[in-house]
Amino acid sequence: MWPLSLASILLLLAALASAQLCVPDCTNMHEGDKVMDPTNCLRFYYCSDPDNNGHPVPSSEPITCPEGFYFNPSPYVKDCDKVDPDKDYCTGLCDPCAIECKEPGTLLPFPRDCHKYLVCLGNNPEPLEINCPDDKPFFDYKTDLCSDDNSLCYNLCDPCKVLCVKKGKVLDPHNCKGYYYCDPPQVAPFECPAGEVFNAQDLVCEASSSGNCTNICEVGLL
Repeated sequence: MWPLSLASILLLLAALASAQLCVPDCTNMHEGDKVMDPTNCLRFYYCSDPDNNGHPVPSSEPITCPEGFYFNPSPYVKDCDKVDPDKDYCTGLCDPCAIECKEPGTLLPFPRDCHKYLVCLGNNPEPLEINCPDDKPFFDYKTDLCSDDNSLCYNLCDPCKVLCVKKGKVLDPHNCKGYYYCDPPQVAPFECPAGEVFNAQDLVCEASSSGNCTNICEVGLL
């Protein structure tokens, strides 16, 4: 048996698993149906089939429910519904920038660079980073293939947006000396004590030192 090339191994691995990404999903939906914004329980997307080929896609931008309403994804509702303050109505949200390997062989888009993709290998928490070839420089996250069409890029990760998807502290991308407390869908700003900055990895304020206070939206990471 001839040894497999790296490209062949990656293709075989990709056939074993598919990624669960933080994207609005119109699969099996019909024209005019609504689907929840997976990052925000107060918003939804419309579904439409532009080519009438049985493959509806979500609208380019989400729609916000009226004040006092949230989007109820229940199959019996699938519409904006009155908020009940006694019920935990804002759950099951996800962060499109938090790409994690869960199964070996899964191909994942690189959150902020469409020219790359990631391959999950074994139990290694760090995925393999692969560049698309020059003739097909863009990774299509729907087909897990490199393409020459940049309209197929995974473009839902915006590091300058504060996403409140679960309870706890979240980074303020514009202020390294503060953070937000998140209780979906509400966010509350906090400032670290004088002389301290927010450690986004450990989620605590710590003593300021040279180089540990950088606003990520001002260092070319967009």
